[in-house]
Amino acid sequence: MKFNRTYFLPFFILLTIFIIDKLVCIPDVRESGRRNYKAGQNILLGMPVIWEENKKIQSSDKKVAVVIGTSRSEPFHEWAEIPLNKSTIKEPVYFETRTAVKASEFLLYYLLIKSMTDSGFKPNVLFLEFSDEMLNENNIYTYKTKWAELMLHENELIDIYDSMNSEMQRDIIARLLFLGYNYHFKPVLAAKNLLTGNRVTNDTYFIGISSYMNVKRPYKPEDIGYDVSLFPVKEFQERIIDYAESRKQHFLSRFQISETETNFFKKIVDHAEKHNIPMVIWEPQIHPYYNDIRHKITKGGIFKQYIQQFVNSNSKNIRHVSLNEGNTKCTTYVDCSHVSPVCVPEIADKLLQIAKEIPNFK
Repeated sequence: MKFNRTYFLPFFILLTIFIIDKLVCIPDVRESGRRNYKAGQNILLGMPVIWEENKKIQSSDKKVAVVIGTSRSEPFHEWAEIPLNKSTIKEPVYFETRTAVKASEFLLYYLLIKSMTDSGFKPNVLFLEFSDEMLNENNIYTYKTKWAELMLHENELIDIYDSMNSEMQRDIIARLLFLGYNYHFKPVLAAKNLLTGNRVTNDTYFIGISSYMNVKRPYKPEDIGYDVSLFPVKEFQERIIDYAESRKQHFLSRFQISETETNFFKKIVDHAEKHNIPMVIWEPQIHPYYNDIRHKITKGGIFKQYIQQFVNSNSKNIRHVSLNEGNTKCTTYVDCSHVSPVCVPEIADKLLQIAKEIPNFK
């Protein structure tokens, strides 16, 4: 009987895949042939350096407040030193603002916070932004967007597995079984880079993006915006009406509460409680015109609903405040979705007043 080698072809293919996948476990090989860093991954890679900087700041007798949120939290980054009322807090406070990521969501927030505790850094207080748009399953910047960028290690994939939906869980299993798939490994590129001595990290995109690794940037006078009642007609049309329509299409279209984002919000709350991290969950104020549009779409009340559902009213670590309830004097807006950077001192003072109610805040 003639021996048929074709029977062994599937086994040969599987063996080849297995060998390549195990070669990917070798760091030098992996860094030669995996996919280039994407934006989300780039942020996570830069964070350990930032946490070490914050440790040094704490050791100089300064309190460190970490601000994690979307572009609504980013105005904090436009103040090198935020003037605070001595009646609120006497000690100097450094605001870590390189953790404000535009159009972000709770998956990335959780990974940022976990990288913080994994680095052994504990802030004096963590200010976590909560905005309804982040919970929309059909938001153009949900966990699905970040998931396409991230290349997490095995322990991180296992940690987030239970919070993901069934489709993402299947993807996590595939990534765990085949590391080559997880790192989008390219054998030809790996061979080329190993021979030439190049690595993926040599790519210029590896360098920190946007503001995350940069010094704070003072805002310019032309970036102040306008008082809510003093917008010129043209500016009101462009910055309020037109921009509100854009935000509605991108972030509130087909609004549906995301179970995955909800799971990561709960995971953040549990993580803060487990590690005794003083945390103020806050809702930034938005222009009344856009606030009315959002309220009608989301039916309102999401912030309070989630606080009641996931935060223990007797928590020694967590407090909350919404700035959309007329409890600030700030009436200056850059556009329909963002207050002016001139409002930051008042906002920071308000959040620190809430932080002082936390038993574990020191």
